[in-house]
Formats: sequence, structure tokens, C-alpha cells
Amino acid sequence: MSKFFNSTYLSQLIIEKRVFSMIGCLVVLLVCVQGLPKLTFNPDIENMFPENNSTAQLARYIDETFIPTENVVIAVNTTDKSVFTRRTLDVLETMTEKAWTIPHSVRTDSITNYSYVRSVDDDVMVEPFIENALDLDEALIQQRAKAVESEKAIFGSLISKDKKTTIISITLDPPLVDQEAALTETFTYLLNYLDEVRLSNPELDIRLVGIPYIEYLSPRLIKSEVPIVMPAMLLLIFASVFVLLRSVAAIIGAISVVFMSLLSAFGSMGHLEAVLNQLVITIPILITTLALADCVHVFSIYFQNVEDGYSSKESMIRSLSLNLQPLFLTTLTTSIGFLCLNLTEVYPLRLVGNGVAIGVSLAFIFTILFLAPLISFFTLKAPKRTQSQTKFAKNIARFSISNARTIFWAVPAVSVLLILCIPLNRMDDDPTQMYSENYSSFAKDTIWLDHKLGGTFPVSFLATSDSDSISDPAFLAKIDQFTKWLEDQKAVIHVTSLANTMKTLNKSMHGDDPVWYTIPESRELSAQYLFFYEMSLPFGLDLNSSISQDRRSTKISASLKNMSSNEYLEFESEVAAYLKHSGLAELISLPSSFRVVYAYLGGIVINQMLTGLLIGIVLITVILGLFFKSALFSLLSVFPNILPIAVAFGVWALVFEKVSFMVAIGMGSTLGIVVDFTVHLLSKYNLARTDMKLGPEDAVIYAFETVGFALIIMAMVLCAGFLVLNTLSFLPLHDFARFSSIAFLLALVIDFLLFPNLLIRFDKRIYG
Repeated sequence: MSKFFNSTYLSQLIIEKRVFSMIGCLVVLLVCVQGLPKLTFNPDIENMFPENNSTAQLARYIDETFIPTENVVIAVNTTDKSVFTRRTLDVLETMTEKAWTIPHSVRTDSITNYSYVRSVDDDVMVEPFIENALDLDEALIQQRAKAVESEKAIFGSLISKDKKTTIISITLDPPLVDQEAALTETFTYLLNYLDEVRLSNPELDIRLVGIPYIEYLSPRLIKSEVPIVMPAMLLLIFASVFVLLRSVAAIIGAISVVFMSLLSAFGSMGHLEAVLNQLVITIPILITTLALADCVHVFSIYFQNVEDGYSSKESMIRSLSLNLQPLFLTTLTTSIGFLCLNLTEVYPLRLVGNGVAIGVSLAFIFTILFLAPLISFFTLKAPKRTQSQTKFAKNIARFSISNARTIFWAVPAVSVLLILCIPLNRMDDDPTQMYSENYSSFAKDTIWLDHKLGGTFPVSFLATSDSDSISDPAFLAKIDQFTKWLEDQKAVIHVTSLANTMKTLNKSMHGDDPVWYTIPESRELSAQYLFFYEMSLPFGLDLNSSISQDRRSTKISASLKNMSSNEYLEFESEVAAYLKHSGLAELISLPSSFRVVYAYLGGIVINQMLTGLLIGIVLITVILGLFFKSALFSLLSVFPNILPIAVAFGVWALVFEKVSFMVAIGMGSTLGIVVDFTVHLLSKYNLARTDMKLGPEDAVIYAFETVGFALIIMAMVLCAGFLVLNTLSFLPLHDFARFSSIAFLLALVIDFLLFPNLLIRFDKRIYG
């Protein structure tokens, strides 16, 4: 069995049995691709919610208990003095009625169908705020324009304080089975209708926002940009490799490995019933760059042997002999790095980690068992620059050695200074600002609406009665107390509360006398008011948006000013302090919503990634120690493996400052790649020390000579591939690409300067 652990024997066996090896790879490919039709895509952004997080669970519970607050919103702004003109009100009324016919809509709210409660003689009337607008006289329109100022439920939420901007909020309930198809049906209908409205009403500025609209746009963005970005990325990467290797055959071979790896990886994910999402674009880029790295290492040493006069077959055997162990080890450590993403509670991140781990493993198999045997059939001419490339790498080694003392202290000192900058980073995730204007005006329109009306940051509070009834006056009084406090906060634009509704009903029941704008005195009276009010609502409107079916809980909704994640967390701290101080913490929950979860998402992912990073480092360090049978190598490898990621965060703080959840993902995903640099240098250094009996300095030079330039190519290919992500409209990927590229470059510098000197200083082994 020991011969199967001998890289020379295995290399000879692979090339001798190359036909069977290649056929086996094709069988693996054929089996894997059978899973491609099983892949599905789900654009629901709730998939990004951490699964066991209390904030996310509260958001889901509120949405399940009440009508969801993340609706699609049609915003209308007029150039007139206000929307209270016959023509504009008629357009709004028509659009509101049309909204009910939109596929999968279950509720529509606007100023025209708002249930207006007023007292007429001894009767209480509940009627639409605006009805048959074209038939209304000017006096009644102006009376409604004045009356809206007293309607706390809608003034500042459905209509702006200057009365020039209003919204139509449409609640959707698409089926979960094929949400993408349902949203396509909804927005195809809605967008076509809005185009007609804009054409016939040029004086109105009509825009569309809302989380469901993001979920509609996401798959379209991917489908429209991937066919452009992926070929561009592949072209850039292969052009980089060609410039450095100068071999058409090498490029063709690398392309075959890349496509076999991609097809097999996605097919395998299909067999595992993976549900793809917006982050899927990172998987092919990571697999492509890592597969190319394997190919580059094989070709680099292969061409060196061809240059030395060996046949193609013998050159490939010698290349595999030197690369088999380090490529296996880098595949193992890379997979461990990406599999650590499974420690996050966010399904899309686990999908990325597992997908890349599968793809990298398959890339290793196809490189060793398909590409190498294939190339051995042909006689390839070594590029003319092979010797100059080797010389360039050796010169870097000599520079590092000759400046050992300076480098040994300077690199750690600079690293520490940059690491100390990490606290300057601040979390900032805004799901409404994730798309550039290249593809959609959604982000700009959301900011526009926030400026015109505000409230693009909605939050909800769950209030549960301790007497099992929301009609209890004592409970309503506590809700009223909290509502008043919320309305006084600078960050709050508008509050919708059952307490305000009950006070309005009580006032209307007493002839609209302002004195009676108070909480009803008895539970029975409150229950009667609610029953009367709900029975008076038109078809399609009910109180389920704010009251649970068991009548034990109610939802308090607040619209906040648009704010960063850190600003929101400060606001939440103020809410928590008030609830505790006022004794309401047992009755009223902390705020929750889609936006709230995103405010926490970056911090949650970073904490989980730090745990994954720690576990990954420990596992990789142990594996390196066992593989090289050296506790020293195991310990020394920690520095070039962890420093690039830590220093990259320091650089990020100085250059970009804002940290999104995708930066956190970059922290986790780059570990597996950064380790590759260390492993390749360490394996060649160890070979020179143990087999060739070279001293530490000569062993470093040999390591750079055999693998140094390949690592430079690898770093360039990785950066080129990742930076193409900056052309995508999904902005978080820009952060992922930038952070990863910074980490890759830092890893190359640290591995080329600090790591060799650590080996020379501490490796005291003596070979006779």
C-alpha cells in the first residue's frame, strides 16, 4: 500500500494508464451533469436571513401572524401643488382599483381606499376617503385635503406632509413553489400597466420600489449579465495565462478542465437539490480561478522539464511527481476553507462553500487524471520565456534573503499597524442599495421616495396583551404610551398603532369631539368599536394587517428615516432602554423587519466567519503538520495563512471603511485560497531540504525557482477574475471582489518576503 502514497509511482501509473484515466473522468462528468436539470432558482431575499437568529425569527413570525409589511410600492409625485386635484385623484383611484387585479395581490392600500371614519349627526360613517373623484366638487376635495392632516394612520405614511407625493401599497402573496414565475407574472402585468399610466399622465412622476421588486429584478439581472460577464472574465483570465505561459495548447487544456469542473460542480449541486440564489455568480468565478491555478502549476513545471530536454511524457510524469502532493494538499485545505462556510446560518453562504468545495475537488481530479494524461500524448514546445520567468522568481528569492533582517521586522511591524486599523471599519448593509443604476433605477428611486415621503425603513413591534385581549383598556393605554414615545423620536417619521385607531373611533363615536380622543374606558366598549369598524370596512380590507386572529396581539408599525446599520442599532438600543425603563419589555418586542435583519446580517456573518476561520486555521495547521511531519512547519504556516486576511481588513478600513456582509464572506472564502500559496512554497522547500539535502537558503531559492512564477500567475489570475465582478450591477459583489483581491496580493507579498525568512531563521535541521 505504501507505493500508493509515493507521488513518483502514482505519476507514472496515471500516465501509463492514461486512456483509462481519461475515460474515468468522462464518466464522472457524464454522471454529474445529469443533475443540471434539477437545479432551481429562488430570488426570495429572506433566504439570506440567519436561520436561528432571534431577530430573523421575530420578523418571520410577524409576517406569518399579520399581513407582510414588505410590499411593492407605487410612488406618485405630482408637479401640481398637491395630489388633491380631480385628475390626479382619479388616476390614483383607477390605479388602486387596478392594483387589486394584479396577479397574486391580496391587498391594496392608498389614500383613495383608506377607510375614513367620521361622525354625521348621531351616526358614525366609515367610507373610502376618495370615491368617484371626477364627480367630486372642489369644496369636498379641499375638505378632504384638509382632513387628511388629522388622519394619523396615513398622513406621513401613505401621503407626504406636503401632499405632493403619495403611494399605493400592494401586498403580494406569491406561491412558494415557483416564486420566480409568480413574480414574473405579477411585474410583467404591473410594469406594462404603469407604462400606460405614465404615457397618459406625463405630469406625474411614477416610480416602483419594494422588496418584491428586488426579488423580481435579481434573477433577471443575473440572466442578463452572466452571459456577458462570464465570457469576459474567462477571456481576461485565459489571456493573462496565455501572456505568461505563451502556449495555445496549455490554454485549450485549461479551458477543458474549467468547463468540466463547472459542469460537474453544478450538476453535483443539482443532485443535492440545491436552490440557487443571487450569490450563485461567485461559484463559477471561484471554481474557474482555482481550477486554472491547478493547471498553471502543472504546466509550469512541465514546461521547465521540456526546456531541459525531457520528452512530453517524461516531463508530465516529473511535473505530476512534484505537483501531486501539493495540489492534493491545496485542494484539501481549500475545501476545508470553503466548507467552513457551513458554520454560518445563512443557506446561500453554505451553498457557495459547498459548491466551491465540490468544484475545487473535481478540478483537482480533472487536472491530474484528464489534463495531464491528455497533454502527455502531444509534444508541446516550451515558451521562450520559461528561463526568464524562472530567473525572475529566483531574483525575488535572493532579494528576500539578502534583506532578511529588514524584512523580518518590517513586514510584521507594518502588518500590526494595519491590523490596529480594523476597528475603524463599520458595518453598513442596506438591501435597497444593492443594485447599481446600470441595470435598474431601484436604488435611486428608493432614495428619491425616502426624500419625498420617508419611511423606506419600516419596522414592526409585536405587542401581546397580558390579559389575552387587545381590547383591554390597560393594555391599550400601554400601547398608547409607547406610541407617543415613538412619535417623539427623531429617527421616526410615522407610527401606525391600534391605540391611535381606538382613540379615533372613540372620538368619532362622540361626535368627533377632540376631548374624546382617548382610549375607551372598558374592554366591552373597545371590542364593540373594533367589531363595528371591521364590519364597516370594504371587501378586501380587514384588520389582519395589525391584529392577530386570536385577538391577543397587535402590530405597531413605524417608518424610520433611512439609516446605516450602525445608526439603526443605536436606535434599537434606545428602544430597548425605554421598554425596560417603562416596564413594557414583557409586552412589546424589539423592532423587527427585513431591514432590521440586514442591519444585523453583517455582524452575524462576521462572528460566524471568525469562528469558521478559527476552526479552519486549526484544521489546516494540523493537516500541514501531519503532512510534512513537522510541528515547526505547522506553526510557521499560521503567519502567511492568517496575516493576509487580518491585514486586508486593516487596509479595507483605511480605503473603504464600510463593511458589508459580502466582505465577511470574503474573509471566510479567501482562507482556502491564501493557504495554496503557502503550501506550494512549503512543499518545494521541504522537498529541497529532505530529498536534495539543500540548506535553508538554497532550498528557498529552489522553491521559488520551481513554483515562484506560477504563484505570481496564480495571483494575477485570481485578481483578474475577481475584479471582473466590479462590472456587475449587484454591488455587494464589488466588496467581495475587492477584499479578496487585496487579500490575494497581500498573501503573495507575505509568502514571498516574510515566509522564506521565517523558514531560514527557524529551520535548524541538518542533513548529511
